[in-house]
This record gives sequence, C-alpha cells and structure tokens, in this order.
Amino acid sequence: MNNHSMTGSEIAKSGFKVEHLFITALDIKTSLDNFFNKQIKKIILAPPKKKFDIICIFDDDTKFNIQLKKIINFGSRGNSFDRRHICNTFENPNMKRYLTLLSLSRPTKRSTLMSKEQKKDFILLGNNHPNDVKQYLKNSLIGDEEKNDYFCIIKTNKKLSEYKLYIIKSEKLYESLEKSIDINISMKRNGTCLHLTPNIYLQRKGGGKSDRSPNHIQAKLKITRELLTNFNHIL
Repeated sequence: MNNHSMTGSEIAKSGFKVEHLFITALDIKTSLDNFFNKQIKKIILAPPKKKFDIICIFDDDTKFNIQLKKIINFGSRGNSFDRRHICNTFENPNMKRYLTLLSLSRPTKRSTLMSKEQKKDFILLGNNHPNDVKQYLKNSLIGDEEKNDYFCIIKTNKKLSEYKLYIIKSEKLYESLEKSIDINISMKRNGTCLHLTPNIYLQRKGGGKSDRSPNHIQAKLKITRELLTNFNHIL
C-alpha cells in the first residue's frame, strides 16, 4: 500500500466495491457453497448499522451473518470492526475513565492528557482485569445481541481484478486472539491507542463534522500473515 492516506469517502467507496464484488462474483458464491457444504440461495447486504456486512441465505432458509474486510497489503493500520459508546466498552469504571482520558479527552488530535505514570497504571489495571478485557473482546468481535457469525477477508489489489478469500468463524477468531491479550499503550506523547493484543487496538472514532458520534470508541483489527493462518483459505 502506498503512503497516501485514504479519506473517509475513499474508504467508503472502496468498501462498497468490495461488498458488491462479494455478493455478485460467482467464484465467491461457489467457494462459500463448498465451505458451508450447502447451496446459497442468495447473498445480500445487511441493513445499515448492523454488526455484520453480508447475509448469506441458504436453500433451506438458514442464514449466516458475515463481517467483510478487505486488505491490499499486510502491515496497514488496521480495519475497523466495531464501534460503540464508551459506556459499552468495559465493566470496570476505572477502565472506562482511563480510556476516556487516553482517547477521547484530548487537547489536540496528536496528544493525550495522560501522563506516562497514568498510562502505566492503565496497563496494569487492564492486565489485572483479564475477564473484563475478554468480555469486551468477545462482544466486539461477535456482537452483543444479533451475532456476527463469520469474518471474511478479501486480499486483493486496488482494481479488485485479483483476489483471495479467507473465512473464519467469529468464535474461533475470538479464541485465537483471546490467547494473545497483552495490554499496552505507547509511552509517547501522542500514545492515544489502547492495544489489547498485537492485532487489536482501540481508538477514538474521530469522525468529521457530519458524524453524529465522533467520540465513539472503535476497535481495529490488524490483519497479518500469521493471523490469516487461523482462517480457511477458500479461494
């Protein structure tokens, strides 16, 4: 991937193109038929603001919900997979206060109000409450109410002319990431991200003026070669 930072509009357009590819490409449907070992009747886009992007409906009228992510190269800053209000992150009130101070109550875009000692205390607090972190991780990957059943990764190029497809059950992805929980924060002045694992971090949504809730917390997934070994490579 080049050094060009995509705008919100560019990211959205790219996401729409990948979703269109997913629901229209015959080779993707065939690969999913073979993976699930039953015929898909139709693949549709999920309604807005759902935990998932795609719904696969089978001939027997069962269905699976899928969250779809695209990567071009490994090593990107991560793909957002969850967004929620600060009150719906952790159970521990001190964890919420620290996350607010770290990510939301910032004097500038590139700085945080937290001191190094407070960051160290936040790391210690997170490591001392592993069940709280695990529960948040599970809720953000799988969902609180209407579940996200699977994650699909499309590794492609900018023109979407070539692609590979990977799929994993959300519970299995959670299990693989839960084993690697390692709370961390950069000790630099602009260390505004809370890292839960080497592949997952939390940050302020940072939406523009048109965003009604720019201060929501979003979780991002860094997709690496190692992480993809947990997925089924089906195309």
